Amino acid sequence: MTTVLITGANRGIGLEFARQYALDGCRVHATCRDPIAARELAAISGDITVHSLDVTDINAIDRFAASLSGEVVDVLINNAGIMGRN
Repeated sequence: MTTVLITGANRGIGLEFARQYALDGCRVHATCRDPIAARELAAISGDITVHSLDVTDINAIDRFAASLSGEVVDVLINNAGIMGRN
């Protein structure tokens, strides 16, 4: 089974990637800053796990990586980002 990790999966293209990979039967690890507020993401059926992750926090990234317990990730979609101030 293919395992996919998607950052920024709570809306837009990240949400659609999560939906499509889950529909294709992949194991999906979907991340967002606030999983409780990610209702559309939580509603996706299939082998999907929603994780809390703030990609601007290096310690949170380290904790998240450790939580995968050595699981092999076949596809990484690094969709999360930050926007600077105007």
